[in-house]
Amino acid sequence: MVRIFSSALIKRRSSRCSCALTVLRCSVLLLFCPGDCLDVELLIYGLWPPILLQSIPLSGPGFDVAIAEVNRDLAGVMKMQRRYISGPEVVVCDDTGAYFDQISRHFYGYRKNSTDALLILVHLGCDDTTIFAQLGREWNILAISGGATFSNLRDRVLFPTTLATGPFQFELYSIMFRKVCETFNWTNVGLAYDLSRTLPFPLKVYQTLMSSASVRTGQIQLQLFPIPAAANLTELLQKVTLVSRVVFVSGTPVLIRKLMMEALNQNKTTPEYVWISVDLPEQTIGPITWFQNDTDDQVAFRAFAPLKQMITCFDHDPAANRLLKEEIRLKAQENYGYKYPLGRAPSEFATSSYATIKMLANVIHQSIQGGVDFYNGRLFTQQFLNRSHSAGPIGDLYIDADGERQNKICLMKFDSSTGKFARTMFYDYTQSSLQEIPDDPIQWNTTDNKPPRDTPRCGFLGDAFPCVTDSTTVIVAGVTSALTVFALLFGCILRDLMRRTHLAHSEHGVWWRLENSPFVSKSHHA
Repeated sequence: MVRIFSSALIKRRSSRCSCALTVLRCSVLLLFCPGDCLDVELLIYGLWPPILLQSIPLSGPGFDVAIAEVNRDLAGVMKMQRRYISGPEVVVCDDTGAYFDQISRHFYGYRKNSTDALLILVHLGCDDTTIFAQLGREWNILAISGGATFSNLRDRVLFPTTLATGPFQFELYSIMFRKVCETFNWTNVGLAYDLSRTLPFPLKVYQTLMSSASVRTGQIQLQLFPIPAAANLTELLQKVTLVSRVVFVSGTPVLIRKLMMEALNQNKTTPEYVWISVDLPEQTIGPITWFQNDTDDQVAFRAFAPLKQMITCFDHDPAANRLLKEEIRLKAQENYGYKYPLGRAPSEFATSSYATIKMLANVIHQSIQGGVDFYNGRLFTQQFLNRSHSAGPIGDLYIDADGERQNKICLMKFDSSTGKFARTMFYDYTQSSLQEIPDDPIQWNTTDNKPPRDTPRCGFLGDAFPCVTDSTTVIVAGVTSALTVFALLFGCILRDLMRRTHLAHSEHGVWWRLENSPFVSKSHHA
């Protein structure tokens, strides 16, 4: 290898290499300084209480597992470490914006004490805030948003040094919503969403769908039904199904279970109804499920039969993913004092933290080999764009041209043989339309095996145009037929009366003849 570092990097590294500023001499020395070739410092800012999946105790162990692997596998190239820079006062989402000065304080402190470390900002927040991205732009360093992604940072002019690598993208739900409605010809649908704030996701779903172009332009009529904490589900379902036969729902697992059991009770789980639960693959209070180990399990199981699920999905290798999550579980207890409850496993946020570090290390290594100046945040960030990156045993990460990770989203159906949801359709960045799962296509139990209508043919009250037209036609046809029969009968009676009169005149004389008239010649009868 002749050229490893760019000239800018060589200048910064010269004091640490203790060598002349020639590319060859410096590169050789660097290759033989194990553990001390390139210092990579991750400054991580986020929430401490484990109340959200992206909080530090739940996502941080993924960083730790990956950093240990990087320092082992690339010991002669780089030494990576992480430092959490948010204090204990950062407790809820609103606090993350209030204490961004902690990032500035640590950044300038590091710059003062360690001029040649490669600094990278990481934000584990509730959203992809623009303030964080502006710091990265101002300091010209890579800034990674690892929390939930709302596509706020896609502008490469405003945020040229930012990547959004979070596992969940809300814009993807908006796209999937439109694709599903277009595929099945639904233009009038309902949305019933939880207002209890037990989970933040249902309100995010409402905001995402309402802001989508298909709803704003009127292409899809979205009928809204917020569900307060003390909602009367019987009345709610009656109202919802009076405006659409296709209902999207979003709420806690307990709420969705109650909602579907009430739908079964009202006989609204028949093939003419469609129920689609909009979910995250993991939430702090567990997944959507019929099973609660109580006396309602059998009823709930039957109620879930027609339920579909719109959810982000991942293509991890099952065995590798299981082993990785076991390592993350151990790190969580060892480094953060967090013990996962029985039956719970590390979430995709922890897996995403691991994948982000593996991707980062690979790009740094490739940049060293290619002579890219990774101290230039704008130039370094471009090395990630519009490419797939190896993320270790769990697969690849694709970062699009605007710096945002692109995932897959699936439409799932309830499999009664397993009691779980199974993929039946999916959408990802490589496709323009929904793709069916060949081995398990979606099945509609309607009479014509087609997707149900969003509105009944005769309307919700039986007074829609087609049915009104049909009934009017029947009435008119009946009246016309009756009048025709009456006219024919009247004609027959009249004809019969005239005939009888004619015969009577023939039998009793022909008074109209002029036989005795002097005008008639007698010879006429001769």
